[in-house]
Amino acid sequence: MSLVRKIVWSAALAALGTAEIAAAQNPACLSEREVTSLVTYALPVVMNSTMKTCSPQLSPQGYFATQGSSLVQRYAARKSAAWPEARAALIKIGGNDDKMKDVVANLSDEALQPFAEGIVSAMVAKGIKPGQCKAIERGVRLLSPLPPENTAELVTFIIVLADKPKPGSTKKSDLPICPVA
Repeated sequence: MSLVRKIVWSAALAALGTAEIAAAQNPACLSEREVTSLVTYALPVVMNSTMKTCSPQLSPQGYFATQGSSLVQRYAARKSAAWPEARAALIKIGGNDDKMKDVVANLSDEALQPFAEGIVSAMVAKGIKPGQCKAIERGVRLLSPLPPENTAELVTFIIVLADKPKPGSTKKSDLPICPVA
C-alpha cells in the first residue's frame, strides 16, 4: 500500500476509533467522489506534516522550504468545503460497531476534526523514512502547478487503481471502494 493511501485510509479509519475495518464484514463502500472528499480534506495536513518531518533532510533553499507553506495554504482553502462529505464518508466506513458510529456521528466538527488531523499528522511522521524525503519533495513540486481539486482527483485515481485486486489474486481489497458501475 502506498504511503499516501496508508495515510489517508488509516487516518480515516483511526478517526472513527476503529482499529480494524474489513470490507468483507462491512458492505458499505465509498464512491470515488467520497474518496476524493477524504483526500481533499487530508492533503493539507499530509503536506504540512511531510514538510515538518522532512525538513532536517532537505535543503533550506528547496521547494518545501521556499514554497511549501503557500502550497499548503492553497490546499487548505478547500478543506472546509470537503469536510461535510469527508465526515459522512468516515462515518459510512466506520465498521460494524453501531455505537461507535453513533458516538462519532454525534461529535461536533470542533471535536472530530483536530482528532482526525492529529492522527494523520502522526501517521505521516511515522510513515516517512528520511531517505524518501527528496523524492517526496520532488513529487510534490511536480504536482504543485495542478489546481488542488485536480491533485485530489489524481490521488483518488491512484488509490482506486492501486486498490483493484489483481486477476487470480485471493487478496481482498484494503479499502471499501465501490465498484464502478
